[in-house]
Amino acid sequence: MDNLTNRIAVVTGAGEGIGRGIALALAEAGAHIAIADIDTEAATRVASELTAAGHTASPFHVDVANPDSLTALAEAVQASLGPAHILCNNAGVMLSGPLAEASPADWQWLISVNLLGVINGVQAFLPQLQANQHNAESTHIVNTGSMAGLAPRTHLDYGIYSATKAAVVSYSENLRAELASQGIGVSVLCPSTVSTRIWEADRNRPAALGPGAPVPRPDRVKDAIDGATVGHLVRNGILQDRPYIFTSEDARPRIQTRHDTILTDITLHESENPPSP
Repeated sequence: MDNLTNRIAVVTGAGEGIGRGIALALAEAGAHIAIADIDTEAATRVASELTAAGHTASPFHVDVANPDSLTALAEAVQASLGPAHILCNNAGVMLSGPLAEASPADWQWLISVNLLGVINGVQAFLPQLQANQHNAESTHIVNTGSMAGLAPRTHLDYGIYSATKAAVVSYSENLRAELASQGIGVSVLCPSTVSTRIWEADRNRPAALGPGAPVPRPDRVKDAIDGATVGHLVRNGILQDRPYIFTSEDARPRIQTRHDTILTDITLHESENPPSP
């Protein structure tokens, strides 16, 4: 994508944190933003912030776990702003606890938001992206994964979160390959620690799934980058059509450590199972 001027961008989970940062960065580059969030007040606040700064932005309510809600969002965005050129599936939630103690409701919540929320977003907006691409207007999808999906912190109790984010990474890699022939770019955002309120995601847990618990806020968050910084990295990733968007220098050692372990076991397998003569 060569520029973002007058492009229609949809950002879910845009009421704060990384989503707000993405919305700000895209608006500064000239895009018109659909601020979508399950928290309507937060979406309205960010949209008002952008409008006051001279940008075009409109707030929308969405529950990404509900495919009908995303279908309704796609229809509302097209009617209000026009067909989308950029889709940022950013909404996400988190919980902690040992995998062996996780309830079916815990799995349902994180899968429905973190993974199915991305899938639902693509299903709802892909026809608009394809229509714009057909009209020679560049389009792009950004799915928010996590470094937890590439190199999980296995000493912490983030197992369900890491599993859903690993699925988002794989989904995005496959989607990029499938849509390449149509000229639609796909990036997966893999943030390391960012200063957001995801540690308090339990505030949006559906009552029907029963009570949960906030995630303990790690000490490392106090030195972490903020959502606005991530937003600029995402904007650059879209313009450069990058398959992966990273946010921190700790990505390399974490990925390297994991891959070294994998490659060591491959080497051991090869030495213990030499090819037949």
